[in-house]
Amino acid sequence: MHSIKAFLIRGIGILTILAVAIIPFAQRKSATQAGSISSVSVVASDTSISTAANYTITFTPATASSNPGNINLGFQAPPDSQFSIGNVALSAGTSAVLTGIGFKDTQYGSISINASSIPAQELTIKLSGIVNPSKAGKYSVWIETRSGFSQLDNGSASFTIGTLGISGTVSLPNGGAGAKYVWVEAQEKGDFSKRFGSSTDANGAYGIGGLTSGKTYIVQVFVNGGPDSNTQGYSSPEPVEKTYSGSVITQNFTLAQATKTVSGTITRANGQAVANARVNGMRMDGPGFANAQANSSGQYTLTMTGGKYEIRPDTFAGPGQEAPDYSFSGPGTQIQFAKDSTTETKTNVNFAVITANSTITGAVNPIPSGGFAGVGIHNRSGFGTGTGINPSTGTFSARVPAGTYEIDMFSDMQSSGDRYAFPSMNPVSVGESETKNLGTINLVKMDKTINATVRDGTSLQGLPNMQIGCFKPKGGGYTGGRTDANGIAPIKVTEGEWGCMANAGMGGPKDGGGGPGAFLQYLKFVQKATAAEPPQEQMYVIMGGPKFVTVSGATSPSITFNAVIADKTITVLVTDSNGAALQEYGFIEAQPAGDTNDDFGKGGGLGSPIDPNMPGMASIKVPAGIYDLRMMTPPGSDYSSGDPARVNVTTGNASANIVLLRNDSTISGTLKDEDGKTVTGIMAFVSATNAKGGFIPGDVSSNNGNYSMRVPSAGGALNLGYFVDPASGYFPQPFTDATVTPVANATITKDIVMKKATATVNFTVKDPSGNPVANAFVEADNRKAVKGLKMDNFFSHGDMTDANGKITLKFPADTFKFQAFLPPQTLRNNKWMPPKTEEVVLVKNSTTNITITFQAADVVLSGKVAKTDGTAVSEAFITAYSKDGESIEIPTDTNGNYTVNVTSGEWHIVAEKDETSTSSAQVTPLLSVDTAIDTSASKTITQNLTVSAGAVLSTPVSSTYDSDNSKMVRLTDGALSGAVVSIPQDALDSDGQGDNVTLSVQSTVEIPRQLLNKPLGNAGVDIIASSSQGQPIISTASSVAITIPVLRQDVENAGLAITDFGTLATMSYYDEENGKWAPLDGSVTAVGYDANGDGDTTDGTDKILVTGQSSHFTTFAVTASTDTIPPSAPTGISATAGAQKITLAWTNPTESDLAGIKIYRSTTSGTVGDLVTTIANTTTTSYQNTGLTANTTYYYVVKSYDGAGNISTNITQVNAKTNAALPATGAASGQSVSMWWLLALAFLPIIQIARTKKV
Repeated sequence: MHSIKAFLIRGIGILTILAVAIIPFAQRKSATQAGSISSVSVVASDTSISTAANYTITFTPATASSNPGNINLGFQAPPDSQFSIGNVALSAGTSAVLTGIGFKDTQYGSISINASSIPAQELTIKLSGIVNPSKAGKYSVWIETRSGFSQLDNGSASFTIGTLGISGTVSLPNGGAGAKYVWVEAQEKGDFSKRFGSSTDANGAYGIGGLTSGKTYIVQVFVNGGPDSNTQGYSSPEPVEKTYSGSVITQNFTLAQATKTVSGTITRANGQAVANARVNGMRMDGPGFANAQANSSGQYTLTMTGGKYEIRPDTFAGPGQEAPDYSFSGPGTQIQFAKDSTTETKTNVNFAVITANSTITGAVNPIPSGGFAGVGIHNRSGFGTGTGINPSTGTFSARVPAGTYEIDMFSDMQSSGDRYAFPSMNPVSVGESETKNLGTINLVKMDKTINATVRDGTSLQGLPNMQIGCFKPKGGGYTGGRTDANGIAPIKVTEGEWGCMANAGMGGPKDGGGGPGAFLQYLKFVQKATAAEPPQEQMYVIMGGPKFVTVSGATSPSITFNAVIADKTITVLVTDSNGAALQEYGFIEAQPAGDTNDDFGKGGGLGSPIDPNMPGMASIKVPAGIYDLRMMTPPGSDYSSGDPARVNVTTGNASANIVLLRNDSTISGTLKDEDGKTVTGIMAFVSATNAKGGFIPGDVSSNNGNYSMRVPSAGGALNLGYFVDPASGYFPQPFTDATVTPVANATITKDIVMKKATATVNFTVKDPSGNPVANAFVEADNRKAVKGLKMDNFFSHGDMTDANGKITLKFPADTFKFQAFLPPQTLRNNKWMPPKTEEVVLVKNSTTNITITFQAADVVLSGKVAKTDGTAVSEAFITAYSKDGESIEIPTDTNGNYTVNVTSGEWHIVAEKDETSTSSAQVTPLLSVDTAIDTSASKTITQNLTVSAGAVLSTPVSSTYDSDNSKMVRLTDGALSGAVVSIPQDALDSDGQGDNVTLSVQSTVEIPRQLLNKPLGNAGVDIIASSSQGQPIISTASSVAITIPVLRQDVENAGLAITDFGTLATMSYYDEENGKWAPLDGSVTAVGYDANGDGDTTDGTDKILVTGQSSHFTTFAVTASTDTIPPSAPTGISATAGAQKITLAWTNPTESDLAGIKIYRSTTSGTVGDLVTTIANTTTTSYQNTGLTANTTYYYVVKSYDGAGNISTNITQVNAKTNAALPATGAASGQSVSMWWLLALAFLPIIQIARTKKV
């Protein structure tokens, strides 16, 4: 079930949001902690099921506040039996300090009541217009008092609706207290779909109703392990069978002590222990949560039940907690225990955190009024923090690690005052222990308006209370509003381009319902409110993707969203291949089947997570139609997804069974070093990947180095890899040369060889003048851009230089290229370029001293970017990269001009732009050709670029959902159709209490190109997540899965095959702080996909789906080591003149990756000239250039090019002079010519050939 306090965070306004978003980063010693509300009483005027009732709630707060605040109520109920609060209102008899209802969330039964003050005395709330749930049972109301953004007190009380069939208590072992907020469920024996349940209250009491006399029920307890419960470290007791005879059955349960433990140490980078550090364990294969606090030596121990977990340091700071002076942004460590009561222990699960000893300060002007505001500080490497803006002085201050950051602002979107945004700002760099004062930042007033309307798609009637979220496609900027009674919302914005989405949670195209792959967050709207009938709530989904508009001048553009009622229900039961019900967790996706003629189905399908309280079942609300159902199983599951199930709800509700396949084979072995010795004493885990995209992790015993994992036999051959902290002396290898073919019901043994750091390198990094460069990122990479050479298993590793420009790193023996990186802005400001890369061979047990020097960029490369009609293109993304590995990016100005400093040599330059100025949600990008330039001839080079339309990109998708749930967002059209972002439950939940978060995914061509990292398909994926107040969410609580499709033809054109992923090609994220592509830390898998439906996956138009895992959000792409070796030049080139034409002939080179011929023409000797034609085949050996000027000499260069776009370097010209023009004869009308000239024309080529041979 939802965390019992999720409603306190979900959408009730800035007061509660700031408790999550600002308090963690406030630089203060203490905050108010919650006390206990006493004497709570809940009385209903009618306790019958499905009946309208008035409620009287009395309670006494422990903490008084004279400031305005809120009383937040949560009517706790399971998803299939909610309280209806759509027409709730305060009634006479309510305490005078409670002034009105400020917010209500009909989906989760939550209400926020405004209070002028909160006295420490008995208060009364009288509510009317509530409809009781449809199932009998024991229910609870949770109460919380808040003043500003501080939680004061909380408490709860339970009450009964209808007639109970089973009741009792759930207790902790050894006579302990009642188990809070666990789920007790009665399942009818023989009919798994008939399930009834209740959550325990604060005293551990539960009550279940709705049972049928004479039926036997299996009663069991599900421990949620959430932070609101006291059940962490305990496991569920065995189920019991009870036959209901019409009288109440008393059944008490006692939880069992959990028998699984994880221990380790938290240290800083220098090895210093972090005293009192907090550590979380988030279960990945179902509900479950564990946390612990380290001792003074940084040592911690977590106790938990069986299952799959991700362990990571907890840097969140809530009320009453001081913000830590360290951060952790990498992926957590995944561990797995058997799902039983045996005793298991994982040791040495250690973490190194980054010390945050630098400070960024500043002030804003004007100071935002009418609500709370804060500043978000984040980088693209995974670190994110924030702090509140002082409402009196406008100042802010936050601690961060040394690095480069983007700064933005979030504010209360419901405030009545003026709304402001940050101006466009360059990234901010701060050094070790430095305080960077940004001065006063002058805010930009949002003084323009977008008028948004949300209406019923059938009646065209406006829908009230629908939220609109608007964002800037480029750069920061987020705002929103809520529709009024007429369905209209005026949204305050700045000038420029905006994209807007509509739904109850500011979601996007067809996503929501609390889970991945849904259309939109379900939008509830009260449609009936007559005296004769109780209110009925209906759900809406919004059709289509975000709508883009350009705001300029005095115009106020309008946009309209049509909503469709999702009034059909699909009930899903999960079974194994034998039809037996399974209690598995995961997400059910409902994808519209077949082709659709409108927007329906774009942006992903509908869907719902498996109910944590009813494992193995889901209920999905959809519009009428036919759907294909699929289930995504979480990591650590004993099952894998099977074939989709089709269900038809065109005329009414329907049910469906989804069949899962069991992991039926075992792979085991031992980790060995390169000398064949067993590796022990370190924390590691292994992985197996198959051609179907499966990723299965396995644990390794640190005592003996042995591993074991369960895998499916149906997936075929598996490649084995391993993951380990490089600080251990070994380095992770997602792919190794160890492959196995699993066999059903059998164990396959295969050892894995690990790479060990046996070579030491002392680096010194200098600027062009020989001065040390601090905070440069030094990296080693063993990928090789060499034609025809298969590289070793991919490896990269690096770290930052100290204040003296020095860093010492250890590596395995191999051949590496060493590079150093700085932020692109730093390079541009200093007119530097990255150092040239040189290969260095490191041998075992050696020590090498290497100096890396940044280059002076003394060549000015400039030009203009324009469309084919000559229109200048502003804000185009320019990438310049050299054959030696240097690269730099810069945008064009408002006139389409660019200027960038580079070094002498061969450079490539390309212009790209996501052209979002049209009204279409699908972007048609503008692209130039990749142009090669020789910059050695002059210190000033001009190169203009012409852009033309490229392949249409995908419709952007944005979804708002409750972070307690899992989520999948899918791109379903355009160039990156098939891209998927899968978020596990709680991955974006920083404090375990749940929150509305917005996830946006869009395709882009504005991505850098580099020698060793050239994006395949020339497109990537931007992933942005934000809190409900627009604050960026950069890092995640657990790893997310990202899938990016690439055309098989693009892979083949790069000289690659599907087997090269993980070696020559991988999934990377762009590290803006260091100006480079960086490979994902986790495993990367590649699987063929039949995109054209012809039954195979080998056509050029088919796709390869590449999947990786990341613990932070930024720009991602599938990148490959660029083949920069040009093919040989054509030989035997000749030119033969004719009448206004010249015929060229040659012999093609013999390289296997030859793609064709390019012919260049000039009228000047020594100048290569312009491209005349490209011959895209390898068999043509001649070309006739016609339409030339008579009696003119033309100079030609014939070059070859390969599949990677490399062009041969030959510049030797051949030439010929066209014949003189032939005189005209005959009638003045030109209707005839003499036979003499016809004969001359016929024999002229022969005469010319003879003349040429004679010469």
